[in-house]
Amino acid sequence: MSTTTAVTATTATSPARHDDVPAPAPAPTPPAEAADRARRLWSLLPVAALSGAAGYGFTRVFPPSELLPVLAVAVPVPVVLSAVLSGLLGRRSAREGRRPAGTGSRPTTPLWPSALLTVVAWAAVVSATLFHEVSDGLPGGPALRAAWSALLDAPHALLSTILPAPGEPELLVLPHAVVWTAAAVSAELALRTRAPLLPALPAILAFGVPLVLGADGPGTSYPAAGVFAGAAALLVLVRSRVRIPLRALALRLPAVAALGLVAALLGPHLPGVGSPYDLRETAVTPPAARPQSTSPLDQVAAWMRNGDEEVFTVRTSGTAPGNYRLAVLDRYDGTTWSSGAGLTRTGGRVPAEKGAEPDRTKRLEQRFTVRSLPGIWLPAADRPTSVRTPEGTSLSVDPDSGVLSTGEAVPRGFTYTATSRLPEYDAERLRYAAAADDPARLRLPAVDAAGQPIPSVQSFRRIAERVTAGSTHPYQRAVRLADWLRATYRLDSGALPGHTYRNLEFFLADGGRGTSEQFAASFAVLGRTLGLPTRVAVGFRPGTRTGAGTWRVRGEDVLAWPEVGFAGVGWVPFHPTPGEVTQGGSSAVAVEEPEDSRQTDRETAGPARPSTPRTPDGPAPAAGGEPGSGVSLWLVAPVVPLLLVTGYVLYALWLPYRRRSRRRGDPDVRRRVLGAWQQITERLTEIGLPATGAHTAQEVAAFGAASVGGDVGLRLPELATLVNEVEYADRRPDAEAADAAWADCEAVESTVRQRVPRRTRLLRLLRSAAPGWSAPAWRR
Repeated sequence: MSTTTAVTATTATSPARHDDVPAPAPAPTPPAEAADRARRLWSLLPVAALSGAAGYGFTRVFPPSELLPVLAVAVPVPVVLSAVLSGLLGRRSAREGRRPAGTGSRPTTPLWPSALLTVVAWAAVVSATLFHEVSDGLPGGPALRAAWSALLDAPHALLSTILPAPGEPELLVLPHAVVWTAAAVSAELALRTRAPLLPALPAILAFGVPLVLGADGPGTSYPAAGVFAGAAALLVLVRSRVRIPLRALALRLPAVAALGLVAALLGPHLPGVGSPYDLRETAVTPPAARPQSTSPLDQVAAWMRNGDEEVFTVRTSGTAPGNYRLAVLDRYDGTTWSSGAGLTRTGGRVPAEKGAEPDRTKRLEQRFTVRSLPGIWLPAADRPTSVRTPEGTSLSVDPDSGVLSTGEAVPRGFTYTATSRLPEYDAERLRYAAAADDPARLRLPAVDAAGQPIPSVQSFRRIAERVTAGSTHPYQRAVRLADWLRATYRLDSGALPGHTYRNLEFFLADGGRGTSEQFAASFAVLGRTLGLPTRVAVGFRPGTRTGAGTWRVRGEDVLAWPEVGFAGVGWVPFHPTPGEVTQGGSSAVAVEEPEDSRQTDRETAGPARPSTPRTPDGPAPAAGGEPGSGVSLWLVAPVVPLLLVTGYVLYALWLPYRRRSRRRGDPDVRRRVLGAWQQITERLTEIGLPATGAHTAQEVAAFGAASVGGDVGLRLPELATLVNEVEYADRRPDAEAADAAWADCEAVESTVRQRVPRRTRLLRLLRSAAPGWSAPAWRR
């Protein structure tokens, strides 16, 4: 009894034998662990590319020159911090012997030091860069409070700004924080996980921010999406645990680049791709500031009295300059024409006029230097498309009319650049265009404060109807109205100012003389009585040429002119003021009227209008990015290599199917049998048969029987005998023998497909399509 107990105790306390207890799973060998860590570190490069692509999506929100310095810091710094901290903590954990449960592949590195260091580093960097003026570059309380407040306000501020937004620290802090966070989280996922695509998830979420905020911005997000797709493919390629030879990698990298180009160039043409959802149209109403300034129309007489005073100088390039528009007045209360502009902050872009599609445009770039320009408005030719002002200038634009404002008095010497697209109107299109549906621009006060009808309105309506009698289309009525004013009244720079109902009635009935203020205001009021939506523009003529492309505009060049809105065309200027130099007489473009519709009496007949105008510079050039200029070089350059790569890939995929179909469909039964054997030999080279071309049919059959096995392996020697007889003994097999040979071939092909990875087969197809390529020994 005691002996048994002793034996039992000895057995219980003795160490377990190796074959009694299952041995734990062996830890990865040092080379495997080193390879795993190398993959994680190399994957930080595509992670940085993904974060950079997500940040580059903000180019629809900010000018690239303002955004790129932010991305140059927000992308690499958190990635490098994560890599350095992972290396330091990894070596410390290795010395202490800590390993993650169940893996044994790398030391355990706690997450909280990385998170804390990332937050502290962001606070220090943003204080030293964007908000360095708040706390002298130190991450103190004032800078951090300013950064946090700006970060909370930036989304709404961007949604209420015409893009691209100005590169101000209060707005740039948003992409800085978004990209920094995405880069930091992606880097940590790349270093801590093995999932191939998981590190791309933070960048995908970050890319959604500029997609939402930049829906109304200039440019497109497809180039950034193309880089994103290529970086994601490269991330999967790098993090793959299958060892890829350098030669194979060299062939896959162009495929990754081709994937990115396809995503960038073909993205806009995918089915279902339309206008993006814009929060500005539904969720956010931009704050529209109403201008508090003296109406420029009231200053026309003062400018003309001081005709020699220099207002501004301008240097132009491109087409010949036209009139410079200063302000647009679209509200009339019977006393004053005023502006209903809703000024919205902009970073320099002026949105296109809604509902207007000019047939052609000419580009004009102007650089203005203000000499003496009262008020808050900035002149520009027609409706500009973009404006560049000195840094620190608060620029606003009225999206409806396109007029520009600084919100405060323009100082002497103020310099800015405006780019305009001057429309060229088609005579036939204007002839039959309908008046725009714009009730606000038809409104005229018809009753006085006591509720009694105003007699002047009825008088204006009778005059307008008499002048335009016989007209059938809105444009024809507008032309006749302008012609009548030009022919009936005289321009007098010394005439009394004013454009009230009483002033206009006196001008039309008894005065006979006036400034462009009376001519433009009279046309606008008379036009509204006819159902034409009108407004009054105030600006300046081109001025006096002082050199090549240089002009001086003085007070005597001030001009007011009316504009009429037409459906699908937009606002078209008319010129009722006598002596005004225009290409189309009193209208934007001359339209010949039918002979029987012309009035012959003095009140309704105007001066003969010239035929359709020729522009001073001739037809628009075909180069320079103008409409109809053809495909630009920047698009051709990436498209050509993309087409070449795509064509090569398609050719490589099509070539083996063409070769197989020709072999199997050969009308000669002998060649069909030999074709099946060639297919079998080529497939066997993929699983180890040396591709020397010196094997006998029996040697190939022996290798196939050993490698493929099964019934197919047993039939291959018989098929080899048939091939030898067909090849050397001139045997004529029947169709059933050829079909049986192809059945064996299909079985071999199915086995090879199961054994050889798909990407290996694809790589072999790409290499085999190259000219002069000979199949090497292809091994797994």
